[in-house]
Amino acid sequence: MNRFIPLSAIVIALLALANIPIEAIEDFPEAGTTNPEAYDVVVVGGTPAGVAAAIAAGRAGKTVILIEQSPVLGGMNASGVIRLDDLYVESNSGVMEEFRQRVKTYHRTKLAEDPLVKAHLTRDPRFPWNVADGRAWEPHTAARIYAEMVAELDTITTRFNEVPVDVEMNENRVTGVITQDRDNQGNLGKKQAYTGKVIIDATYEADLAEFAKIPYRIGREARSAEEPHAGKIYTNFFRGVPGALKATILPHSTGEADDRSQAFTYRLTGKDYGRPDHAFRVNEAPPNYDPAKYQWNRNSKPIIPNGKFDLLGINWGGDPTGYGTRWVLADWEERAEIEKIFRNYDLGWLYYIQTEGGSPNIGLPEDEFADNNNLPYRLYVRQGRRIEGRYTLTESDLHKDLRGNGLRGPLHPDSVAIGIYGIDAHNVQAPTSRKEPRSGEGAAEGTLHLFDVTGPYQIPYDVMVPKQHRGILFPVGISSTHVAMCSVRMEPVWSALGQAAGVAAALAVERGVALAEVPVTQIQDELVGQGVVLFFYTDLPKTAPAFEAVQKLSLLGAFENTDPDRFQTDGPAASLSDLNKKVYRFRPNDPVTLGEFARMAVRGLQIPLSITAAHFNDVPRNYPAFKYIETLYDHSTQSQEPFLDYDILREPEKRARVLARPDQELSGEYATKILTGLLRKEVPSSPDLNANLTRGEAAQLIYQQIKSGTE
Repeated sequence: MNRFIPLSAIVIALLALANIPIEAIEDFPEAGTTNPEAYDVVVVGGTPAGVAAAIAAGRAGKTVILIEQSPVLGGMNASGVIRLDDLYVESNSGVMEEFRQRVKTYHRTKLAEDPLVKAHLTRDPRFPWNVADGRAWEPHTAARIYAEMVAELDTITTRFNEVPVDVEMNENRVTGVITQDRDNQGNLGKKQAYTGKVIIDATYEADLAEFAKIPYRIGREARSAEEPHAGKIYTNFFRGVPGALKATILPHSTGEADDRSQAFTYRLTGKDYGRPDHAFRVNEAPPNYDPAKYQWNRNSKPIIPNGKFDLLGINWGGDPTGYGTRWVLADWEERAEIEKIFRNYDLGWLYYIQTEGGSPNIGLPEDEFADNNNLPYRLYVRQGRRIEGRYTLTESDLHKDLRGNGLRGPLHPDSVAIGIYGIDAHNVQAPTSRKEPRSGEGAAEGTLHLFDVTGPYQIPYDVMVPKQHRGILFPVGISSTHVAMCSVRMEPVWSALGQAAGVAAALAVERGVALAEVPVTQIQDELVGQGVVLFFYTDLPKTAPAFEAVQKLSLLGAFENTDPDRFQTDGPAASLSDLNKKVYRFRPNDPVTLGEFARMAVRGLQIPLSITAAHFNDVPRNYPAFKYIETLYDHSTQSQEPFLDYDILREPEKRARVLARPDQELSGEYATKILTGLLRKEVPSSPDLNANLTRGEAAQLIYQQIKSGTE
């Protein structure tokens, strides 16, 4: 009798003991890999999105493997993007807000004597890149803090210097990932295999989409009604064009689609050594050096502690065009060659800064990336593949005027993250010298800097979920167009999406359901419980008593945000970048009016609209709460105990006037009476029936009825 037991049978038995579905593995890793390691969740990419995903799943008690291509966690936040591109500090939440708070604490304690920290302590905390408020940092600070956050969870295992090279599949389900060792010089080594119940691709390139044959987009879509800024476009963003008003589309903008991506770069960190004879000079020009390609303002000042710079080039500097798509589609051997091109180009820029730029005192920082010649570990990949998902985000989802209400993008009730940054694309083509024409051949093409027409927007869960493939989420390479990705691509947004992916993965594992079948409301409940913002306000921190109620009711459209008076600003234009704007306040401590409460109750409790006529003289059809007060009236008249109060004023020889008084402040007693009548059940009264309710208290009162109905 043959007593040989096939290896596959042994692995299946082990999987069964580990409580992993047998169908999760179809094939075994190719020769040269080690035996697969099994986890609940496999996260590929130690980017802010990957770290947030791992932390969210790990805190839910799931076993996680976090695989990172460099020696440190944090992605570009630890490799040159040394500031929060967030516009509003209040937009940060969840894991990203925890990171910011830790940076803030570190700067105010360990670096309290740093001149920049001291100077920023006196600045408005909303001031961009305020280091005293944790909105900018040194690369090694980000790497250390991310490492500490992950190390606090014994459910997370971390692997460094490994890159994905393949996936394991069972029909259309991604069940595992094959990685390969890769050192800082790009040399590849041995392979490893990891299996998981859920795979999360948090890489900038979304390489797993290629390996799993998941359809994806790359390049630019053509101009359309949903995307007036798509395709080939010339603008005056990042450059001075005589005779053109701010934010102008220039001639030769055809809107044609192509396969091009915006420029990538090494996001160099520089340091002011205070003297020209430091040891971190670029002693000779690198290959193919051309000073006409660069530009530098010698009056630039450090923006992070210890005299360090973010050496970001916009028009001429660290933004060479023409390699983005090639990088994304390349394998790791070719990427090593492309990295050399970028290193030489960016070292040429630093050489220019030190010579013709007139800043010989600036050099590479001696205490950053010490094992990589003081150069960042990662190339700044601003956008990679974009999967074909169950929902595709477009410019009109971000635009506050196309489908929005003039303040925000359109409402997405299935939101799991918010974005608030403008649509920001660096050069897609050219320029090759500083002597560029106004538009057309040789001019900078593809640049976008749309900050006036974008408002806070929401991102639906389905952008992370492939249309057909199962078992995998993409919080970075989401389903979006090029124009939409040019806003989403900021690390705070990707971090929020990563946290949502980690929560969704944990719920899918717990409930044994497909990722597409996880109820979005359950994902939202978990996220809001973790202090994640799903609808943006500037005055509603997660510590506010009404935070959860307002967040959940906002997703149902329970609050009005189109009052014309709220468009007024201290400046000449209603731009998103106006720090003095108050239009995004919720005002939780203001008294609530009957009109506001009517909308909260009808939309929040999902009461069907019912309008038989315009009954009230003080609630005409153009009144914001007209249909909600009329709905209360219709439900009230059908009740054995009518609950909507109104007055009939009669004057001699005049038609009687019927008044609902929608602008009156609402007492707890009246609010309780309305809810009791609407729900046809006794509603617990507010603590002080005679006192007027605040907007926050009203939201909590209504949300409590929603929660009690689901318990």
